Amino acid sequence: MTPQATVEAFIGHWNSGDLEAMYAMCADDVVWHNIPMDPVAGKAAFRGAVDGFMGNVAGCDWQIHAIAANANTVLTERTDAFSFTDGRSAAIRVMGTFELGADGLIAAWRDYFDMGEFQREFLGA
Repeated sequence: MTPQATVEAFIGHWNSGDLEAMYAMCADDVVWHNIPMDPVAGKAAFRGAVDGFMGNVAGCDWQIHAIAANANTVLTERTDAFSFTDGRSAAIRVMGTFELGADGLIAAWRDYFDMGEFQREFLGA
């Protein structure tokens, strides 16, 4: 797969709820950094962070508005929407950067978003 196709498939796995397929697309030493939060390093820590966040998520609907690739780096402009088991929903606008290793796996993933929007949508602030 091309780097762009890899990222599109990765996001597709979030949307379909196939987290195991999503994890399989990541390097063992993947670094996930939701800026401005602290980064998560390593597949085990990544899995723990995602599993914790997804505990009360009923579904995802991430929409890619724009995508661009340069070599093994893919940039996305997205809206990441979530529905929760209690009937609530939340969405956040995100700019994402994905870096793929020589093996074609995602080695780094950084998402940039507005913390105020995150708190309003996800924490009810």
